[in-house]
Amino acid sequence: MFLTSAFRSTSRDPGWSVSCALRGGLTLGFAIVLANLIPSVALPGVALAQNVGIGTATPNASALLDLISTSQGVLIPRMTNTQMLAIATPATGDLVFNTTPTTFYYYNGTAWVPFTGTGWLLQGNSGTVAGTNFLGTTDNADLVFKTNAVEGMRLSTARNLGIGTTAPTSRLHTIGSGALTANYTGNRLTNTATSSTASITKYGAEMLSTGTWNGASATNVGLHVNATGGTTNYSGIFEGGNVGIKTTTPATYADVNGDASIRYASYTASSGANNDINIGTASFIRLTGPTAAFSITGVAGGVDGKLLILFNPSSQQFTVSNENAASAAADRIWTLNSTGDIVITGKGAVKMIYSAADSRWIVISATNVSESSTGLIFAKKPVDESVTSSTTLQNDNDLFLPISANDSMVVEGYIHYHNTGSGSLRMAVTIPTGANMDIAIYTDDVVLPPPETWTLTTSGTSTGDMGMNGVDVPIHYYGIVITGANSGNIQIQWAQGVSSSTPTTFRTKSYMRGTLIR
Repeated sequence: MFLTSAFRSTSRDPGWSVSCALRGGLTLGFAIVLANLIPSVALPGVALAQNVGIGTATPNASALLDLISTSQGVLIPRMTNTQMLAIATPATGDLVFNTTPTTFYYYNGTAWVPFTGTGWLLQGNSGTVAGTNFLGTTDNADLVFKTNAVEGMRLSTARNLGIGTTAPTSRLHTIGSGALTANYTGNRLTNTATSSTASITKYGAEMLSTGTWNGASATNVGLHVNATGGTTNYSGIFEGGNVGIKTTTPATYADVNGDASIRYASYTASSGANNDINIGTASFIRLTGPTAAFSITGVAGGVDGKLLILFNPSSQQFTVSNENAASAAADRIWTLNSTGDIVITGKGAVKMIYSAADSRWIVISATNVSESSTGLIFAKKPVDESVTSSTTLQNDNDLFLPISANDSMVVEGYIHYHNTGSGSLRMAVTIPTGANMDIAIYTDDVVLPPPETWTLTTSGTSTGDMGMNGVDVPIHYYGIVITGANSGNIQIQWAQGVSSSTPTTFRTKSYMRGTLIR
C-alpha cells in the first residue's frame, strides 16, 4: 500500500516523479521495477513500452533511450588510457571517454578505436588503398605541419615542400634562420650503411638534371652552390677520398678526365714599371697596352697555392722584377735565378705560384726568356729582310736585345749584307732613354782595304752612307751599353745609303748577342 500510495501521489505530480528519480537517488531502473509491480500506475517521464524518454513524455519510437535537454548533457564513464585498456573482455560497442588523449573511444570487437571518423590513427591505419586513402587536403589550401603549435613544414598548393619557409618556390625548399649560437647544418644527407651481402657502390647523395626543353635552348645544372655573406665563405669542402671530374674512378685527390681551364682576364699594363697590379680572381692574365718595354714588380691579392700565368702577346720586352721594393712586400716576386730579373721577349709568358708562408710569388717557369735573365742573350734573323728605295732608318725586325734598368751589357753581332746593284748602307743603334753606349761597326768589304769602321756613341745617330762594293759583305759590330733608370731595347736600325729600287737585304742567320756585366 505504501509503494502504491507513493506512486499514486507521484501520478498527481509528473514533475515530482522525474525530480525524485534524478535528484532523490531514485534510479530509472528502480522506477521501472515499481511500474511493473503496479501496472495500473502511470509514471510520468517513463515509458513502459520498448523505449525510455528522459525530459520527454513522447520518446522517439526509433530510440531505446531518448534524452532531451537544453541545459545538461550525458556523462559517460571517464578513465585513463591505462584504465581503458585494462577493461576485461570489453563488449563490441563499449564506449568510454579516454582522458589521456582526451577523446572518445569505442571497442570495435578487436581494439579500442578513437572517434576520428576516417582520419589517420596515432598508431597507424590498416586496410588503406594507395590513391584512395591519403593524408592531405581536398581543397586549394596548403598542408601545414606544426610542433608545439609552431609551423615547421608546409606542402603548398603548387606541390612545393618548404621547411623553415611558408612560401616554398621549389620541389624542396629549406631555410635555416634565426639567431644561432653553435655550428649549424642546414641540410644533411647521410648514408651510414656499413655492410652488404654484395659488392655495391654507396652514394651519400646523387643529383641529376637531365632531359631537354622545347624552348630555343636548354641548360642543365646538376649542382649550383653559392656561399656568400660570411666572414669566410666556402662553396665546397671535400674531406677524405678522391674527387673525380668526368670519371667515376678518380686516382688522385683531384682527377680530371678531360679538359680543364683556369679563369681568363686581361690587364692593361703601362709602359715602364707596373707595381702591385690587381688581377682579381683570374689565373690566366693577358697583358695588353704597353707601347714600349715594361715590367711587373708585384701582384696584389696573392692566395696560398694560387697559380698565375702572365702572358705578353706584344713584341715589347717584358721584365719580371725580382724583389722590387716598388711593390708591397706581400706582392713581390721571387724569380729564383742567379741574376735577379727575368726578361721575356715579345710573345712570352711566365708561370708563378703564391706561397703564403713566404709572402711571395714564386716563378715556376717562363717562355721566350731572354738570355739577359741568366747573363747571355741572343737574337737572330729567321728570314731575309729587305729595304727598297728608302734612306729612312727603321728598326730591324729581329736584331734587338732587351736590357733592364741600371744594367750593363756587352753587345756584338754579325750581319750578312746583300745587294746586287750599286750598294750602300747606313746604320744606327737606339738604346733606352738615359743609357750610354759605345759601339763600333766595321765591314770586310772585298774591294776596299779592310776594315772600314764607324763608331756610334749616341742613340739613333746614323753612320752615314757606308759604300758597299761587294754583293755579299759581312758586317761586324761590338761595344757596350750601360742603362740608367729606364729599361728598354738595344735596337739595330738600318736603311739604304742611297735610295735605290734594287733591294738592300739583311740575310737570314744574321745575329746579335749580348752579355750582361754584373
